[in-house]
Amino acid sequence: MFRKFALAMMMVLFLTPLSMAEYPSDVAILDKSAIVKLSDDQLIDAYENTIVEIEADRSFHATSGFSPKEYKDYKALLKFRLILLVEIHSRNLEIPQF
Repeated sequence: MFRKFALAMMMVLFLTPLSMAEYPSDVAILDKSAIVKLSDDQLIDAYENTIVEIEADRSFHATSGFSPKEYKDYKALLKFRLILLVEIHSRNLEIPQF
């Protein structure tokens, strides 16, 4: 009985770091002086990347986690959605409601 319990505890301790792995952020945290120097396009891109990173991180921690490829693909999809929304807004179009 103790052997099964010890084996189960070892598995939990061994697998926990794998399931709680964190992925490095692609977002560079800039100070105010660096932000002011950004062009309009760079500012929008930095904002979009930050929104994507926050949502991907939130989703990662709310689930059992993603593999590194799944995480990268999910972030790309979030970025694509955000770019589409910005373009829709710039054209003064209505976002389809479902």
